[in-house]
Amino acid sequence: MTADGIENNTLLNYNHRMLKIRFSGDRKAVRIMYIVLIAVYLILLGALFIYYTDLSHKTFEKRGSVMDLNDPGVSVEGTRSKEWREGPTAPFSKGMEYDFVITNPEKNEIYEWRTEIQFSSDFDIDSAWNGSYEKVDRTLVIVPDEVTSIVDPGKEKTFGLVMLADDEQAAGDYRLLYKINAKMTGAPLFWLLMVALVFTSATFLADELNYLRYESLRKKQEEISGILQESFETFAHIIDAKDPYTEGHSLRVAYYAKLIAAEMGYDEDEQERVYRIGMLHDIGKIGVTDLILQKPGKLDNDEYSLIQTHVDIGGEILKDFNGLKGISEGAKYHHERWDGKGYSSHLSGKNIPEITRIICVADSYDAMTSPRVYRGAMSGDFARQELIRCSGTQFDPEIVPIMVKLIDLGKVPVEL
Repeated sequence: MTADGIENNTLLNYNHRMLKIRFSGDRKAVRIMYIVLIAVYLILLGALFIYYTDLSHKTFEKRGSVMDLNDPGVSVEGTRSKEWREGPTAPFSKGMEYDFVITNPEKNEIYEWRTEIQFSSDFDIDSAWNGSYEKVDRTLVIVPDEVTSIVDPGKEKTFGLVMLADDEQAAGDYRLLYKINAKMTGAPLFWLLMVALVFTSATFLADELNYLRYESLRKKQEEISGILQESFETFAHIIDAKDPYTEGHSLRVAYYAKLIAAEMGYDEDEQERVYRIGMLHDIGKIGVTDLILQKPGKLDNDEYSLIQTHVDIGGEILKDFNGLKGISEGAKYHHERWDGKGYSSHLSGKNIPEITRIICVADSYDAMTSPRVYRGAMSGDFARQELIRCSGTQFDPEIVPIMVKLIDLGKVPVEL
């Protein structure tokens, strides 16, 4: 089936309700709407700030060979530029000059780097430049000077030394530690949030100044509602864009969850609430690195633990969004299991909020029937059987039959 009218079910479908509010009536409701919306933008900006601050203080590690001249990432390369024979009384047979370069092809500045370079035999340091050099066994430990320690995007810095060594001396593997000066202002999401925040704040002010003119307000409210609707749909697309294989995932999960809620007897307002919560259930993925979300293969244990943190990140981002009851729980608990073996709070049974149990079934079905970077999409029949097989263990046994009914009626899956 197609999703005719699905755009009318988006997170900010205010048109019908907001036109009922009169300026001579409940002004408090209008103000709360704007304040909550601005609070959401500020919370998201705060989360983005925390993410980039943590990223800028994180130390990255790179290992490689100084002889590898085709390394596409941040790397250290080196060559023996000069050599000469030492005198007969020298402790080593040769003098050598090594020139090294650290290259930064990334979009952000790197700083506070240091490297350790392995050599094939013993040596002595004669002289060096652009840093502090220390010999530890056959390892050369280099801490750059203040100027050399900062490497701008697309640039490189040089350093080197003169050493005394044997004939067969050669530089080999290296270990590089560095930090990235990641700037929040370089993220498209930052500017999207700032534009949305400025626009919403300006609209709020205009609305307050013109509240006595009801007909003018009504037209303005329709315009604002459409813009806000598109803004939150954009947030859903941004969440899904973290992994190109999940495009449309948030909208589909929200849509399936709303269908389930309707079958369970939820009224129209509650169905909309389920839909809105479903749209932002994966918002915590903005705090998970793309290297893990887009990894073309099975995650190892450490990586799987990191991706599990998206539920806690999402719950934290939305914890103060009091204008939509249950939205933080939808983000935080949608990977809990009926048997208590989910993550990260290990809730079980009806201790898991009901809306979250609905989203869990909808999310799992869409995850199975959508392609991933590491596998193709599973068939609808397979996903249906998995829901039935896992009923009472992973999923609420009262919700699974409702989802199966929707599948059998052809209402699921939906094509976006």
